[in-house]
Amino acid sequence: MSLSSGKGRDQPNVRSRPNSVATTQFRLPSPSQPKSNTGDKRPALKKVDRPTLARAKKLGNTDTLDIPFFDRIVIVSLKRQEGKDDLTPYVSYSFPKVTGQDPSPFLPLFCFPDSKRITEGQSVLTSTYSFVLTEVTGDKQYGYCRRVKSRDKKSALPQVYCVVSKLGSLELYNVLLDKLAELHAVSEAAVHGFLSATISLPIPAPGCRVRAKQLNHKTGRLEDVEIERPLDGARLEHVELNKLFQWFTIQQVTELFGSVLHERRILISCSHHHLAKLSSCVSSLATLIYPLKWECIYIPILPRQMIEAVTAPTPYLIGAMTEDLPAVKRELDEDTEPLLHFDLDTASFLRSYGDERSLLPPKSTSMIQNELQSLIPCLHQDMQADNTAISRIFLTFMYKLLGHYKDHLIEFQGARELDTEPYLRATRRYLRPLAERISETQSFGIFSVSIGEAGDYDQFKNFTEEKLANRTQSVFRRTFS
Repeated sequence: MSLSSGKGRDQPNVRSRPNSVATTQFRLPSPSQPKSNTGDKRPALKKVDRPTLARAKKLGNTDTLDIPFFDRIVIVSLKRQEGKDDLTPYVSYSFPKVTGQDPSPFLPLFCFPDSKRITEGQSVLTSTYSFVLTEVTGDKQYGYCRRVKSRDKKSALPQVYCVVSKLGSLELYNVLLDKLAELHAVSEAAVHGFLSATISLPIPAPGCRVRAKQLNHKTGRLEDVEIERPLDGARLEHVELNKLFQWFTIQQVTELFGSVLHERRILISCSHHHLAKLSSCVSSLATLIYPLKWECIYIPILPRQMIEAVTAPTPYLIGAMTEDLPAVKRELDEDTEPLLHFDLDTASFLRSYGDERSLLPPKSTSMIQNELQSLIPCLHQDMQADNTAISRIFLTFMYKLLGHYKDHLIEFQGARELDTEPYLRATRRYLRPLAERISETQSFGIFSVSIGEAGDYDQFKNFTEEKLANRTQSVFRRTFS
């Protein structure tokens, strides 16, 4: 695994197609063996019924229906190497089975980022957490983990079930992990049978569900297992935005949002006992800047073996375990590059740039904070509804910053993209200094050359159309009432 550097900060406006825009990511090296080396042949995908397809088309998200339900599910166990005290994570079970070189050699480290702190006999706390791996091609793989007690009564060490998929969907795969944890207590054969039934399923469209047949080992009968995908679509499926306000004040959320928007070095830390909290926090912060996307180093949970990544001079958004940071304390203390470091255990900033409160215009800060203040008492009732409500507050701000993009699209090499200079001149005066700073980021560079295409920005485009329609109706009412 390596850190690859992106385009220089002094070259913000890349005039090229999206696949030629350089980005900074924490990437997996390309394996020498092809990824298709699997011992188990994948069954054909089951057909999706017409109502499901019709609903998917209405939502504009049929492109995921031909993707298998998951790429791979592994059980990661721990073993002690001869002559060493540390425990080493390894893949003890894989479905489908992998032959030859493992296409994801670093997967065990992310499943057990705290392996060096686990001891035999230690009580196993069931927890769910996630991570994201970015391959050299730029493709992302999401990993959803559930830690369980080993089925082997002689072993006092935990194991991890990990679902690997190209789709980020926390709720969808939590259902799968719940079932796997239940079957884990029965037998390996029960787990294998369930996986054989589910891998042939397509990923359901947002708001739709799929069914798999599962043998009930108590009754001996086949039963339907329903798995539903949230309606929000992939953008909000892998996050829990409402939990941000359990860990941060509104002021802290606003400062972190501004820092992510400016592509700064951002380190979030907490105890290794709270991996779910750490991964959820980092993933949620990255989501707030939509339609922009975090394009720099992004590691929701950093394994101990890779702790030196926090000394990288380039922008990053990293979640690290507090116990691992002393190993790089000297490097961080001597580092002349500014760093924003928030510790979840103490709920405080340990290091900062010093200008966090002035990153957003005062008018925008007041708007966001007032809206959040009104919303917070209504949160923590339904994750999907909470995600949507919180997201709309930040999306409204991003609309004011970027929503006039449609007036400044130009043709370039057969595609439509944003003409940055006219866009900046047309930006509202109080937002223009912010827009000029943001235009130098990698996330804006990719947005500018991609916004003219269909796909990932559809929700922002729909939101923009909705706002424009509301504004037009408001003007009409004022004029003719």
